Amino acid sequence: MPKASWRVSVAIFAGILLAGCGGSTPGGQAGNGLPANLTIGAPLDISGSASVASVGAPEQEGEQLAVDEINSSGFLGKTKLTLKVVDTQASKELAVQTLTDMTVRDKVDGIVGFTLTPSFLAAGPLAQRAGIPVITVDLSGTGITEVGDYIFRVSPALVTLFERSDPIIVKALKAKTAAYIYSSDSSNTAAQKDFRKKVLEGLGVATVAEQGVTAAQIDYQTQLTAIKRANPDVLVFDVLGGQDATLAQQIKQAGLSVAQMGDVGWNSPNVMAVSGSQCTIFTTVWDPSISTGRNPHFLTLYQQKLSKPPTQYAAWGYDGVWLYATAVKNAGSANPAKVRDALASMKDFQGTLGVYGFGPDRAPTVSGINLQVNGGKAVPWTPTSTCSR
Repeated sequence: MPKASWRVSVAIFAGILLAGCGGSTPGGQAGNGLPANLTIGAPLDISGSASVASVGAPEQEGEQLAVDEINSSGFLGKTKLTLKVVDTQASKELAVQTLTDMTVRDKVDGIVGFTLTPSFLAAGPLAQRAGIPVITVDLSGTGITEVGDYIFRVSPALVTLFERSDPIIVKALKAKTAAYIYSSDSSNTAAQKDFRKKVLEGLGVATVAEQGVTAAQIDYQTQLTAIKRANPDVLVFDVLGGQDATLAQQIKQAGLSVAQMGDVGWNSPNVMAVSGSQCTIFTTVWDPSISTGRNPHFLTLYQQKLSKPPTQYAAWGYDGVWLYATAVKNAGSANPAKVRDALASMKDFQGTLGVYGFGPDRAPTVSGINLQVNGGKAVPWTPTSTCSR
């Protein structure tokens, strides 16, 4: 897109936002009284094992895309956002040190980040005690907003989605037995596996196999062979985001033909392109098919700027920064308590997940979307859907 056209499109989009973002004052006056620069801390896992870095890297891309857009559009008047990215390398210790720096030495105005739930649970309380608003972008575990009233989340706890969707899916599959494969060195994915197992066993689905894998593992044939011998009606996944594509590829190699209930990691073009993903059913909160909120704009902008389609991780990062900027604008202040209150009262945010706000638990007011991989694409799934491997 020519530079002039880009500026015009940003200006038009900014005008729409000024009119539609929950109480913002028109004419750019909401920027009055704001400092010239606001710093957003972004602790993200963007290196280390591929299973983690493939999540953290697009989160950073989404956040930076939002920062650039906000600054170019003048959404906050003359105030500019600076993104302070720190690679926490999937280390709880490094996450704690990073948050110590961000809350004491180089105090940031807000925090948008965190890739792994255990790292946040170790470091997040530091931000709560310092009174700095935190918007977590991709934490699927529980206990996040329970840390305190300054903590918000873009991605809801996955167990809240599984609780609603898994009974519907397993009944439609008429499954009587199930096997589980999960990342055993992640307390978060292990807990999700335990939750789903309890739900399915409560429906009379017997467990015939449980196989754990590690974050650094790239060969899953031993685990898949054991699952194949157990001959389950359905295979349930709870693994780290970067492991799904390799697992799907090796499922095909192992000759394992079984119904599959995936996790949110399945909602990625590189995963769906693998033949072993065919017919996998999963539940998530973001998908390119969402036609409301800012999602159509985000899809176009991301493709233009990065020359590739976005993943849900980029979408969550993008929304996290826009949520913070919108709260600052609505509050007319960068005061942390006022920003916190503006986030808590947000009801009609125009985001990539559609139009949503935060509930009393400071989690997004969005429902899960049931999808199925069919022909390399995610399509809406219902109990009457059909799919051939």
